[in-house]
Amino acid sequence: MAGAFSGTVVGKVAKDPERKANGKAVGFSIPVSKGKDKPTTWVRVTVWGKSADFVEQYVRKGAIVAASGEIELREYESKGQKGASLELNAQSVQSLAQAPDTASAPAVSPAPDESDMPF
Repeated sequence: MAGAFSGTVVGKVAKDPERKANGKAVGFSIPVSKGKDKPTTWVRVTVWGKSADFVEQYVRKGAIVAASGEIELREYESKGQKGASLELNAQSVQSLAQAPDTASAPAVSPAPDESDMPF
């Protein structure tokens, strides 16, 4: 039986979300740190369907969000250096606190339209 990692990441959005080249998904990153002298882990979040529309319209850099979904570790090589990134294929995104310019955002994202999900 194949398994999947799922979870929730809560944190401040590092920069304004961007629509992916496929036009159906929106992506953004959340840095997660366990303390001042600890390394920061960057989680790349991708969201689809109506939730992507919500994120694109209301979420901005500095907003605190909770993103839940399937977590995947991706390994890569760049300039001869191997690395890894955590990616979250979000099924829901909730706005917990807005950045100053997004005060009119609704508190909860709409339910995802599962017909747009890639899996």
